Amino acid sequence: MPNLSSVFKTEISRISRKEIKESLKALQGSNATLRKTVTELKKRVATLESQLKKLPTSATSAREQKIAPEAAENVRVSSKSIMTLRKKLGLSQGSFAKLLGVSNQAVYVMEHKGGQLRLRQTTLKKLLSIRNLGKKEARKLLEEIGG
Repeated sequence: MPNLSSVFKTEISRISRKEIKESLKALQGSNATLRKTVTELKKRVATLESQLKKLPTSATSAREQKIAPEAAENVRVSSKSIMTLRKKLGLSQGSFAKLLGVSNQAVYVMEHKGGQLRLRQTTLKKLLSIRNLGKKEARKLLEEIGG
């Protein structure tokens, strides 16, 4: 009798393994297609994120190119004009610093230093590009930059 029961057990396990294999084949095929889809989507997200990182820099550089280099040389910038512009735009020193691409400390120094300021060309171009903006436009530009 023990021989017959062991034969039944092995036959039942063999048939159950066969049934499980057949039912899993469909799942394995769909799992493979899902994995391929996920990897393709990950690649696409990575390329879109890299393009998104490049967008704000290209938008600001386009604004800076509109300003003639001669105009940047003839502009006089004082600490009072920096503070007036910042308050007109309704921005904090930190937000204004992000728009200019400088540190918060640099904006503080610009506002508290007396007389005419000598700024780097890149900072001066950015300052001239945001000089004619309104509050809404400045906030929108700040959001594009990531502030």
